[in-house]
Amino acid sequence: MKPSLKLIGALLLAGAVAGTWVQRSALSKMRADNQLLREQSRETQRLAGENANLERLREEIREVEQLRNETRELHKLRNEVRQLRERKSDLDKLRAQNQQLRARTNRDGGPTSRASDARPLVTKELLADAGWSSPEAALETFFWAFRERNAQKIRACFSDEPDVTLREQTDEQVLAGDAPLMATFKGFQIVARKVVSADEIKLGFRVIHSTVQGESVSRDSMDMMLPFKRVGNEWKIGVRL
Repeated sequence: MKPSLKLIGALLLAGAVAGTWVQRSALSKMRADNQLLREQSRETQRLAGENANLERLREEIREVEQLRNETRELHKLRNEVRQLRERKSDLDKLRAQNQQLRARTNRDGGPTSRASDARPLVTKELLADAGWSSPEAALETFFWAFRERNAQKIRACFSDEPDVTLREQTDEQVLAGDAPLMATFKGFQIVARKVVSADEIKLGFRVIHSTVQGESVSRDSMDMMLPFKRVGNEWKIGVRL
């Protein structure tokens, strides 16, 4: 009996030791797993913070790009306003010059008072690309180009000196210059011709346009004068409109 009790005691002791070792091993593994989970949690929090920073950076980049686009648009609008002001100033000067010239030539019996200089009316429908072989042809080509909305041809109607602004403008800006006039344009008639020199001729012409008032349509006219300069073998408009 005693050997059996000793054997049982030894077995129980061995079992207790083994159980303790198993518990310690499990506890150690749990601690390692817990540490790993904590590290993973900290990494998750770090990544979440980085994602938040990235999203904030993306939003800031979008705002900067929007501001850049708005700035470009503002510069474009300012440039268009400047060009329109320049065109208006040139047109005002041209109108004042025309009024002074009409007053002087009418007083002195100059070219604008001679009916023999008058040419037939050229209606809007009969306008043609007449080229630039003469001031009269260049003027018709100019009106034809506006009717056809041909910005390249309009630019070509001007001499190089005043054409700097036209070259800088877009086709839409060039065509918008006389869009209101061409909307009611019916035709033009050359009424005077003055030879300034071998390379410069001034043409006085009358623009016929219609106006609508209620149900009635009436025709009005506007007298203008433009200088034409010889450029090689061609005649071109010598001022900006």
